[in-house]
Amino acid sequence: MKNLAFGIFVLLLLFGCTERPQSKEEIKKEIEEWHENRLASLKSPQGWLKLAGLFWLDEGSQTFGAGEEANIVFPDGSINEIAGSITLEGELITIEPSDDVEFYADGNIVTSPLHFHRDESPEFSYGRLTWTFLSRDELTGLRLYDEQSYVYTSFAGIERFPVDLNYRVKAVLRPHAEPTSIPVVNILGQTNYNDSPGILEFNLKGEQYQLTAIDSGERLFLIIGDLTNRTSTFQGGRFLYVDNPGPNGTVIVDFNMAYNPPCAFSDYTTCPIPPSENRLDVAIEVGEKRYITAE
Repeated sequence: MKNLAFGIFVLLLLFGCTERPQSKEEIKKEIEEWHENRLASLKSPQGWLKLAGLFWLDEGSQTFGAGEEANIVFPDGSINEIAGSITLEGELITIEPSDDVEFYADGNIVTSPLHFHRDESPEFSYGRLTWTFLSRDELTGLRLYDEQSYVYTSFAGIERFPVDLNYRVKAVLRPHAEPTSIPVVNILGQTNYNDSPGILEFNLKGEQYQLTAIDSGERLFLIIGDLTNRTSTFQGGRFLYVDNPGPNGTVIVDFNMAYNPPCAFSDYTTCPIPPSENRLDVAIEVGEKRYITAE
């Protein structure tokens, strides 16, 4: 009797520790919450909708401002005609305001030349504008955000396919035999190498497919293409994040959360495009559709 009681106790304990499967309604609610968070991110102070410029710097000094005579021209009326100068020396940047201009760096007024490495850029702000600096291999750029960007002020949401849980599949991660980095080309034609933990294999509508995953820390990142890119989704593919696999190597891939890359909203981005092995010969008719800017 003691052994029987102990066995029942263990079964109850195991049952109590087993995670309850999500219902269809819970999954759909999760997808809708993800979408709402996605829209909030796009509308944030440095969301892609507010991106108003990407300017690649020349070596040496250049001026910036809203005047046509500036080397880097900001939106009309957004700042002084010549707001200051930017000097690039290798990977070092110096920014200096004009005498009659006060802009901020991380909330502090810039009153004298400010020096920093291009990969450690402060966030600069003036009125409705914010800007930062970034690097893309040998290139150094200034990325500008504008609270009055037309893409932002005209934004009315993103059209999506109806949620279809048939596109929510279980995948198995097949690890690479040795540490692997895969080449990913961006729209500038530059190639970056990204660490890949392995290949995700899954069955979709009776057919086997696979996607090469990119390690992004807490999650796996997928850059995917499919047949809908020709007609109803962004031509340059879509992005998708999935959780890292559990102890058994499996993970859920929910294509209902496939979303447009920044390039779908702005010409001022440098998005990666799907590697050839991630271009699926199937129409993934869920997730975000191609974004069309309002006229």
